[in-house]
Amino acid sequence: MVENNQIYVRMEGIYKRFPGVQALKNVDLAVRRGESHALVGENGAGKSTLVKILTREYIEDAGKIFLGDHGDQEITRKTYLELQKMGFSLMHQDLNLVPSFTVAQNILLGREPLTKIKTMKWSELRETSSTIIRQVTDRISVTSRVEELSISQRALVAIARAVATKPQLLILDEPTARLDREGVDALFALLNTLKQEGVTIIYISHRLEEIYQMCDQVTVLRDGERTFTGPVKEIGQVELVNLIVGRKMEQQIPKEEVPIGEVVFSVKDFKPQEKVQEKVNFDLRKSEILGITGSVGAGKTELVRAIFGLDKRESGLVFVAGRKVSIKSTKNAIDEQIMLVPEDRREEGLVTDFSVRENLSLASLQKYCRLGFWINGKKEKTRAKGLVKNLTIHTPGIEQLVRNLSGGNQQKVVISRGLDSDARIFIFDEPTKGIDVGAKAEIYRFIGRLAKEGAGIIYISPELPEILGLCDRVLVMFGGRIMKQLSIMDTTKEEVLFYVMGGEKYGKQTVG
Repeated sequence: MVENNQIYVRMEGIYKRFPGVQALKNVDLAVRRGESHALVGENGAGKSTLVKILTREYIEDAGKIFLGDHGDQEITRKTYLELQKMGFSLMHQDLNLVPSFTVAQNILLGREPLTKIKTMKWSELRETSSTIIRQVTDRISVTSRVEELSISQRALVAIARAVATKPQLLILDEPTARLDREGVDALFALLNTLKQEGVTIIYISHRLEEIYQMCDQVTVLRDGERTFTGPVKEIGQVELVNLIVGRKMEQQIPKEEVPIGEVVFSVKDFKPQEKVQEKVNFDLRKSEILGITGSVGAGKTELVRAIFGLDKRESGLVFVAGRKVSIKSTKNAIDEQIMLVPEDRREEGLVTDFSVRENLSLASLQKYCRLGFWINGKKEKTRAKGLVKNLTIHTPGIEQLVRNLSGGNQQKVVISRGLDSDARIFIFDEPTKGIDVGAKAEIYRFIGRLAKEGAGIIYISPELPEILGLCDRVLVMFGGRIMKQLSIMDTTKEEVLFYVMGGEKYGKQTVG
C-alpha cells in the first residue's frame, strides 16, 4: 500500500455514466510523485474516460480528485485551464497538431511569445521551441511545417509540446503508437529523466514490453471498474493479460459455419512504405473471414491501404486466384474485384455532399453508362433502391444527402457500394467503429452473408469479441510485424490479447 504522504494525485470513488452505458463505477486511482503508473485495459474498459475526468474534459457523476504531495488538495471543481497552470499535461492519442503550422508554432501553441501589441516574437518562438524539441530529438527543425514530417516525427512534436509546460503530471495516451524504434528510445530516455526530476507519469498502453520497461505500478480497468493495482515487477505478463480479460468471453457474434474453399487471394513478401517493419505473407480463401488485429499503430491499416493501391509499397507481390496482378492504384484493385471499406468513412469512403444513390454507384459507374459516358438513370436508381433494401439503410430516399445520415447508415452505404462493384474480395477496416449496436449486428450479418456467397473477406478490428466471433483465422500484428497467425477454433481471447500486447510466447511467465 502506498503511504498517503507519497501520493501526488488521488481519485476516489469515480462514477461516470453515458446514455446506455456505465463507463466507470467506483474507481480509485493513486499515483505517487516521480512514479510511472501504467493504466491498462481492453478497449472500452474506461481508461480514456478516467483520464478525461482527471483533466476535466469530462465531469464525473460522483467521486473526488485530490492533488499534492500529501494528496490533500481537492481539485474536483477545477477547470482544464486551471489544471494546466498547476502542471497537468496530456498527450492525446490523435496528436492534435496543426499540419500547416511550423514545428515551433505547434510546440508553443497557445503559449506563443508576444510583443506588447500582440505580434509574434518569431526569434524567441524559434529559440524556445528549439530548446524544447532537443529534449526529444535533434533531427527535427522547428522551422519545418508539420505536414512535411513523417508520422513518427509528428508524434515526437506532440511529445515535445506535452513537456513544453514543464509538467508536474504528464499523461500519455498510447504515446508510441506512431513512433519508430528510434522515437521510442528517445521517448523512454526523456521519461526516465522526467521521473528523476519528480514528474509523475500516467502511461496508457496496450504494449506489454513498454509497461514492463517503463512503468513502476500498473492499474487494470475492466468493464469500468478497477480490478487490480500493484507493482509491475511482481506480476507476470500472462497473469496481467488474464487480469485484463478477467473471464472467458461469451459468444457475442455467432458465425454461421461455411465451407472454406480454395485460395482466392495472396500477398508474398509484401511491405508497405509506412509502419510495417517486416515482409508480410498470407493467403485468403473462398468464403473465409481472415481477421487482422492489433493495437493502435500496429500497422494494420497501412498494410491494407498499400494492398489496395491507396499507398505505395516497398516490395511484394499480389495474386488473385493464383494469377499475379499489378495493383498500383485503387482502380487496379477495383478492376481485380477487390473492394476496401476504409477506416475513415467520412474522409475516404464517402462524398458527403452526394446523395445515397450517387455514393452507391461511384465504384461502378461504367455499369450504368450508355455509349461510355451517358448514365442510365433508371437503371442506377433501381439498383440503388435494391441496395438500400438489402442492407436496411435507413434513409428517407435514395436522393438523401449522405451527410444527413447516421454514422451507421453512412457505413452501410460504403459497404453496399462494394456489393454493387461485384467485388469478390472485401477488405473491411474497422467497419463497426463509432456505430450503434443495432447497425453493428446488421453489418455482421451482411459480412456473414458475403462469406456464404463465396467472397473472401479480410476483417480488421482491434475489438477481440469481433475478431473471435466473426473470423475463421486471425493475424495478430504488433510493432509493424505479424506476431502470430491463429485459428479461431484453437485459440482464446487471452492468447490473442497476449500477442496484441507484444508477448513473445504465450504460456511463458515473464517478469520485468
